[in-house]
Amino acid sequence: METTFLVTNDDGIQVYFIRAIAEKLQKFGKVYLVAPSREQSWIGRAVSRYGDVEAARYEEYPGLEAWQVGGTPSDAVNIAIGHLMPRPPDVVVSGINIGYNVLSPVLLSSGTVAAALEGAAWGIPAVALSFHLKNEDFNAIKKSPANPSPQVRRRIDLAAEFGAEFASTKAGQDNARGLVHNINFPSNLEQDTPWVATRPSIIRMGSMFSKLRDHTFRFRYLNPVTPRSSGPLPGDYETLLSGKISHSILDFMNL
Repeated sequence: METTFLVTNDDGIQVYFIRAIAEKLQKFGKVYLVAPSREQSWIGRAVSRYGDVEAARYEEYPGLEAWQVGGTPSDAVNIAIGHLMPRPPDVVVSGINIGYNVLSPVLLSSGTVAAALEGAAWGIPAVALSFHLKNEDFNAIKKSPANPSPQVRRRIDLAAEFGAEFASTKAGQDNARGLVHNINFPSNLEQDTPWVATRPSIIRMGSMFSKLRDHTFRFRYLNPVTPRSSGPLPGDYETLLSGKISHSILDFMNL
């Protein structure tokens, strides 16, 4: 039976990053792309408790069976597995995210990681992919997420190639423990960039809102101070900033 992959994200179905990984995965099997219709970053494990969630065919990716879902990343995966796919996928792949997903508090807020976790909760092998960007590249992509610069596009394509190859190795594996493979690619990714087994770095983020006026605040994310790492593996944040690929195995079911 042909291997099947479910691809999703939290940045929205229209971004180049999800298209790149979906196209690379086609070499390994049948790809279903089911993702939020708009950006849902930092929404974590949220599920649309109230209101209807609409799923509609998305025709912008020829050759792919794609759906846009008017809900959260977790909604998209749950609806895809429960209703849109003929059978559960062999692997759920979330990403490639615009920006990194490292550090323990960030992982708990990440829609990318949450979408992978939803797949893992079904006992399906789950992979979350993210790409660290320099500030100027991040700001440019936020303005035009479907059209990154040629230099960034080349590295995203390489990350997609690596991510697809990794995800393909998980097909057929048991995931009764609900593990998530969290992979972060550095901004300077090259063909020979080393992979490092890591663990989430621990950090206290402090307030994530700036005050605009009395009783009015706006989200803002500041670069974290040096995080604290402990245990036998290096921290994911430090590893990523050193120019290496960080691979953490997240065990949310065994807290």
